[in-house]
Amino acid sequence: MFYKQFLKITEALNPEFVENFDFWLTTLPQNNTNVITASIVSSRLEVSFSQAEIILQFAEKEKILEKYYLIKCANPDCDMTITTVTKEEVLNYIGETVLCSNCETNQAITIDNVYLAYRLILKPDASEEDIKEAIKKRIGIGEASGNFSKADSLSNNRKEIYEIYYNPSESAYDKIKELRNLIDLDYGKNTTAKGNSLENLVLEIFKQVYGIKLSRQIKSLTNQFDCTGICGTSSVYPTIFNYLSPYFIVECKNENKKPGNTYVNKLESILDNCDAQLGLIIARKEAAKTCFQISREHYLRKKESSKKQLVITLYDYDLKQIIDNRVNLLSYLDFKIMQLTTNSPNSKYEMFE
Repeated sequence: MFYKQFLKITEALNPEFVENFDFWLTTLPQNNTNVITASIVSSRLEVSFSQAEIILQFAEKEKILEKYYLIKCANPDCDMTITTVTKEEVLNYIGETVLCSNCETNQAITIDNVYLAYRLILKPDASEEDIKEAIKKRIGIGEASGNFSKADSLSNNRKEIYEIYYNPSESAYDKIKELRNLIDLDYGKNTTAKGNSLENLVLEIFKQVYGIKLSRQIKSLTNQFDCTGICGTSSVYPTIFNYLSPYFIVECKNENKKPGNTYVNKLESILDNCDAQLGLIIARKEAAKTCFQISREHYLRKKESSKKQLVITLYDYDLKQIIDNRVNLLSYLDFKIMQLTTNSPNSKYEMFE
């Protein structure tokens, strides 16, 4: 093994695959080390795309590879790389129109023409003679062509999309923790201040999602909404953004009691009379078990309609996951929706890690 780091995963993955990847990476021509994708690894080593993703992610974690993104021309007759960007820069391009200098056409950038790639940044711990001898033993191994497939596009990588759109800084986490500390203060009879403290925390958490704007000042002729979030991101691909768009409603309950059926029924009634598809109840205590049952029944009634309607509940345990364990908010909302739609209230987020 030229990269000793790969010895850590020979028991978890097929040892032959790990060894082949190690050799392939070591012997890559210099001009090919800047564009490494899961499709290349899958094709050339004849393994599944998911296996290729796993070993690339491991190599990045071990500082062997560096992850970046290519924005490619959407013109199928061109396919030129317009530019390369970091994770922090991707959102500066999505939704913008960029001129492709190759085919001279204006291209609207979407997640469909943003591709994940890696570049080699660490040389193997081996001498040229060792590499030469290894090559001699492997003469005759063929190579496939093609650097990218549609599977490399961000549209097929929900995890990467979520990490791009929700990526709080250290200072953001610090502020969130400060606001979380305020929800436990003794506000006496000032229930408004007590309620506002939880709303402030929720607003700060959701503010970290790019493209989402929230307000506490929205009210209909019949209801005052604790928080209303407008989501400016949508996708033809299945992501949490399909539920957050065009807007969603959050009810915050900073009370020392379990939310009951009344809260769920109220929120479902609100969804019935607007275009929101997702309602969130965020409380301090876990909601009564009947709340899940009511939400599930409502989901089944609306399942075949053009507008889905879901009500999910979160409480202190979920906030701990998002704040202290730094679970991606968008991934966690995906999990909560999965809980509801699969009727599995006892499932845990950790089961999918």
